[in-house]
Amino acid sequence: MNRLTKRLAAVLLLAAITAGAALPAGAIKLPEWPFRHIDVESIDPGEYDAEMVVGTTQQLKPTVYPENASDPAVTFASDDISVVQVADNGLIGAASVGTARVSATADGVTIYYDITVVPDPSTVVSDMDAALSVEGELAVGDVANISVSVSPSSAAATATVTFASSNEAVATVNNFGRVTAVGKGTANITVTCGDIVRTVSVTVYIPTDGIHLNTNYLVLKPGETAQITGSVTPSTAPQGLTFRSSDRSVATVSGGGTVTAVGTGSTSIIVSNGDSSSMVTVIVNRGAAGGASSGGGASSGDGGASSQPEAAADPIIQQINDAQGDLVNLHQADVPRITSAMLDALRRTGKQLSVTGEGYILTINGADIRNTQNELDTAVAFAPSATEDGVEFTLNAGSAMPCTVSLTLTGGNEAYSRLYLYNEATGQWQYLNSYAGGIVTTDTAGRYLLTNDTLTFIHMNPYVLIAAGAVLVAIIVVYIVVKKRYWFW
Repeated sequence: MNRLTKRLAAVLLLAAITAGAALPAGAIKLPEWPFRHIDVESIDPGEYDAEMVVGTTQQLKPTVYPENASDPAVTFASDDISVVQVADNGLIGAASVGTARVSATADGVTIYYDITVVPDPSTVVSDMDAALSVEGELAVGDVANISVSVSPSSAAATATVTFASSNEAVATVNNFGRVTAVGKGTANITVTCGDIVRTVSVTVYIPTDGIHLNTNYLVLKPGETAQITGSVTPSTAPQGLTFRSSDRSVATVSGGGTVTAVGTGSTSIIVSNGDSSSMVTVIVNRGAAGGASSGGGASSGDGGASSQPEAAADPIIQQINDAQGDLVNLHQADVPRITSAMLDALRRTGKQLSVTGEGYILTINGADIRNTQNELDTAVAFAPSATEDGVEFTLNAGSAMPCTVSLTLTGGNEAYSRLYLYNEATGQWQYLNSYAGGIVTTDTAGRYLLTNDTLTFIHMNPYVLIAAGAVLVAIIVVYIVVKKRYWFW
């Protein structure tokens, strides 16, 4: 039976071959062998976004053709993983701004995805404002800060701002926008953030060291005149002087410094030059001989010799007594020391005295004066601290204060936020909470520190340590004695 079957199969195969030979070529399609390799012919990239925002992801979906390809598996790679990263399944993530190419490969066939990564709009500065923290001109040596605000506000954390000075001989600026006035002139500070540029103009002048007048006081009769002249140091500082009478009913003064006595009494002629000022006391009485002190300022009266006012008529005390309001303003050069007599005049009248110095305004209230014997040094010098990040100053040269004083900080001293007093007993800085809004309120003389840092000190008295050690030893001895009763020896 098997032999018959084989013969029949052979006949059928021969017949099929014979019949096939008579058909045209290609008319017969032979079945594929199970292990024949079908190559990948192409890859369709599918839909994708060529532009991505930093921090976002998307899924690549390439399609391999033919669909029955033997090896359709796709592998992915990025030519710059710092810009675009890709997972094995084709999920890509935008890491940073830039452009990268992602490849998709299957069975030797490769296609590419060109991806551009752009910033998050909420982190991109669209506008910027810049302004100097100090209005008006800066004196040589002054410092100021450039404040910068950006839009949107959410971009502030990532915004990179740079500063540059057009003339460093006039003003310099550091990486944080801190401007230092160096020399006379004008400089432009350029503030740059990406493509946005702003300019802040800084004008610097040479401050006045002092105003030197031909007289300190005048004694005149009603109707008489006298001339006030003066010069300013250094010579490079502006030389224009302005004159103002505190009480025009007693004496008037012209723009050129000509004083005219009007009525009996006393007043002050304030001579100013920028941020500096000086004072000439004018006493008008009907019995005056007419004249001027310190240089013999000319008078249009009878030409008699200058008369000296009584000792009680100290110019500062006279101004305190004659001031129309409750506040008397003086420059530190005019009142380097508030004497006992001045303190007594302030306490008696209840008026305030403000003394303007370099970087500060010192104010005392007559109602607060407790002791007129403790005179007050009005000079306050600020210098960088040798041990801490900040500036130091000393009040009243360490001597006892007559009362509570207010020290209003100006210029670069306004940049500090914390106040410390040096404790001579412990040798450490002691934090004070009497400092707010740039005003120091204190009745303690001594050495002070202005800083933005928080200083922390741990100070332990050696005697306390010894006492603590002795107590510990005593506790141990008592413990041993008590426990000894229960021990078995």
